[in-house]
Order: sequence, then C-alpha cells, then structure tokens
Amino acid sequence: MKFLLLIHNNLEALKGFTEDQLVEMSGGREHIATLARDLLKTGELVSVLGLNEPGEEKDVQLVAGTPVISDRPFLETKEYLAGAMVLHCASVERALELAALIPLAQFRRVQLREIRLDQDDFLADLGE
Repeated sequence: MKFLLLIHNNLEALKGFTEDQLVEMSGGREHIATLARDLLKTGELVSVLGLNEPGEEKDVQLVAGTPVISDRPFLETKEYLAGAMVLHCASVERALELAALIPLAQFRRVQLREIRLDQDDFLADLGE
C-alpha cells in the first residue's frame, strides 16, 4: 500500500523560529538523516518533497481552451501545504506509525492519505 503524507505549515504558529531551529528541535539533522536512511533501506520511504512558501506559486486554468495563468493567491488561509512524503507500507497502521516518527509532526500538522493510483498503475492502465 502506498500513502501520501501531507505536511502542512502555519506561518503564524512557527513565527520566530528559523528552519535550523525547527530541525534542532526535531532532534537534529543526524537524527532526521538516520531515520530517512533507515526508511529508504526498508523501502518504506519512496519520496520526499519540500515546497516553497505560498506566494511563488502559479495557477493554470483552461478558459475556453486558452491557458490562463495567475500568480495571485486565491485562498485566505493560515495553513498551507509545505511538503509531502510518499510511503510504501504493509498497512495503514504502519504508515501511521511512520507518520508519528516524522520529526516535523512535532510542529506541523501531517495528513495521511492512501494513494489509489500511482504512476505505475496509471501507465499500466494506458497500456504502456
């Protein structure tokens, strides 16, 4: 089973902390690196993504067949998607265990969602 672990951020809640301070409060870079290496070895960590803060994103929408590109924020929200991880686990229980081990879970909300279709499934469905 594959899962997407969505890591949310809230600028107000973390105001005043640098990224380095958050890393240190999470156990330090070596702890994070060891955890990542261990999960890569077991095959449970598939991918890690870190996203820029809101303000630099672009939205694309087709309007009457023409792409309309906007760089203005659409939603007024305190929380935003800060990053994601793809996990490959035997069960949802194991995925939840791993989600709780992620150091950022101490400071940021994480959401676990099962992946129903990944790139391999998608390409197989296309007959490639």
